[in-house]
Amino acid sequence: MELTKEDKKLINKAKSMVDKRKIYDGELSAVGCALISKSGKLFTGANWDLWCGVGFCAESSAISNMISHSRDIEIETIVACSKERVMPPCGRCREVMALLDKRNLENTWIIVSDTKKVKLKELLPYDWR
Repeated sequence: MELTKEDKKLINKAKSMVDKRKIYDGELSAVGCALISKSGKLFTGANWDLWCGVGFCAESSAISNMISHSRDIEIETIVACSKERVMPPCGRCREVMALLDKRNLENTWIIVSDTKKVKLKELLPYDWR
């Protein structure tokens, strides 16, 4: 499906979260995320990547903010991106969204490029539950 003006604003919000910087053993904020919850609230996050393999995706960071600052568990729309491009969520983040609320499979829009969005079920078609 084509993007709306609101989707493009969400992409810009995610990009505003990108502030890539090196730390002692890794880097922070190379990827930003913005999501709109089903209730219409905006939540953001940024990734952190530590060289030992521990880290947190930008999507998980934004979802964590949603859980920490509201009672929402349904996601209307979500996008993650670097300064250069929009990127689909990794498999772990897809699974987190599906496990958070089963309705997310059918209802959550994932912005996967500068021109396209799909439902979560299209990125995670074979639900194992």
